[in-house]
Formats: sequence, structure tokens, C-alpha cells
Amino acid sequence: MKNPQPLPTVRDLRGNVITPTDLPSPTTVRWTFNKKAIVVCAVRGGLVTLEHVLDRFHMTEKEFSIWEEGLKNDGSQGLKVTHFQRRRRAKRAGPGAPKQ
Repeated sequence: MKNPQPLPTVRDLRGNVITPTDLPSPTTVRWTFNKKAIVVCAVRGGLVTLEHVLDRFHMTEKEFSIWEEGLKNDGSQGLKVTHFQRRRRAKRAGPGAPKQ
């Protein structure tokens, strides 16, 4: 009998090891930046597949990519709703518009 492959060691933003049991509940309604970060880190680190996350949380690939881009560009602040709102407003206003 073959031994199953060990899960990769994946860490959250605080450096804590993430396991599949650390993923948010599939019925999560309130998405804090930390829950989003755990999901993004789990996918990036190979702990779960993107397909699994999209199915488990009933989300689109575009939504996940927004989270991933926010984390990559701005760290945990990039996952906050207010940050998304500011970025959206800035895109609508166009270049040269005053930042809020």
C-alpha cells in the first residue's frame, strides 16, 4: 500500500501553519481580510486547488483573482472591502484624479 502524499506546509499572514480545517466554513457570509488571506494562501501554497475553493465557496475565478491581486499588491490591506471600493473609484475617475 502506497503512503499518501503529505500536505504541503502553508502559512497564513501571521506565519501560522494552515491545514484544510483552517479554511473558512463553506457557509461563510462575513468575509474578513484574514479569511480571504487564508483562502488565497491555501491555494497559492498548493494546500487546496482553485477549483475546490471556487466550488466550496460558490465564487467565481474573477472574484478569487481580485483577492489574490489585492494580497499581492497591498498585503492584508488589499483584502479589505474599503480598499476595493477606493480602487474601483480611482479606476472610474481615471488618471490624474485626486486620491481619497
